[in-house]
Amino acid sequence: MRFPTLTALGCLLLTTSTFVSADFLEERALAADAPEYSDYYTSVFGDDDEGDFDLVDELATVATVPLVKRASCNKYHTVGGSDTCIGLAKKYGIHLDEFYDWNPQVNHKCTNLDDGKKYCVAVGSDATPSTGGCAQTHTVTGSDTCEKLAKTYHLSLDTFYELNPKVHRGSCDNLDNGKKYCVKAGSASSGKVTKLSASAHKSSSHKTTHKSTPKKTSSKKQPKKSSGSKEKRKRIQSSTAFTYYWIADPSSYKTSGKKVTVKTCSGQSIGQVSENYADALVMEGTGVLGSKIVNLGGCSCNNYKCFELVDKKDDPYGLTAYGSPLRPYVTIAANDIKKGTKIYVPQLVGWQLPGSKKRHNGCLLVDDQSWSFGGHHIDFYVYQQKHYKTLDQSHRITKVDIYEGGSCQLQNYA
Repeated sequence: MRFPTLTALGCLLLTTSTFVSADFLEERALAADAPEYSDYYTSVFGDDDEGDFDLVDELATVATVPLVKRASCNKYHTVGGSDTCIGLAKKYGIHLDEFYDWNPQVNHKCTNLDDGKKYCVAVGSDATPSTGGCAQTHTVTGSDTCEKLAKTYHLSLDTFYELNPKVHRGSCDNLDNGKKYCVKAGSASSGKVTKLSASAHKSSSHKTTHKSTPKKTSSKKQPKKSSGSKEKRKRIQSSTAFTYYWIADPSSYKTSGKKVTVKTCSGQSIGQVSENYADALVMEGTGVLGSKIVNLGGCSCNNYKCFELVDKKDDPYGLTAYGSPLRPYVTIAANDIKKGTKIYVPQLVGWQLPGSKKRHNGCLLVDDQSWSFGGHHIDFYVYQQKHYKTLDQSHRITKVDIYEGGSCQLQNYA
């Protein structure tokens, strides 16, 4: 007969004869390790209170955007038995994200490459931005890099390259001092991330005087015809595919075997990890390395010399594809809902979140995109794989309904 361990049950504090649960110990450990957040990271969060509202079964069209047409491919590789996504990216000198972007049928774990099938490894050099003109430029100095410019102007690295097709994609080795480069497209569909200020949330919360109680699961709103002065949140999508994602963490991978050194694009050593975990860092793009957070840099990945250290005050949980902070239980990846859109998902209301004392209020921020799926699909960022397992086991949700966020308050659950 097997008995549960103290790890599963908790522990008894002998000095006070108090029983402490394992969940409580995890929360205390997370609180002790919590980084000091910058104003940039916390700028999207609002008050705990929000006004009362009704969900309206009327379609909202303003938040959806068409999927971007991909560049044409001019070079293919026929896959053999030993090929991997990382191997192909290294072989053709391209960024792993580019390989996935050009081959959207490949899943993000790269487990569905088919022998004998052709995959794109280069796109046409005449690709131009889908938006016309340039609304803002930056004059390059000696310390500038493509990645730095993308982060400074809140663009994804791919968007920067699309806005500047003459810059060598991946290596970024031909930026010229004194030359101007585009950092904002000319149309309204700019790649610039719109920050949501906490003050904006506070002002919107004063529109109504009644308070909702999202901590109770029974408070989930159901669509109805609304009357009176309550806020109305229209439906954006119904029965949308719902999945989870997270960054690489050593606890989810084998750490034995051959050790390799993970380095920055300039060759600076960041740390040693198992080769298996180094591959995971490349595959996921962002991950934990000791007390550090690393992200793929703006260079080709050769012998794991392709990372950057992430600022733990600005981006304590990694970076999105747009270069903005990943925020646990808040960030959503979507390809057909406009970036910066607040959304409300009633199915999430009342969820107990691993490592947090708060329950979810259903309010989310579309601030990432994915190459692993198309439209009518959202990916929910949960930081660690073990958090996904806990939530998936508890809720088993694969489809959700999406409504306008209105004045809903984004919460800091970390």
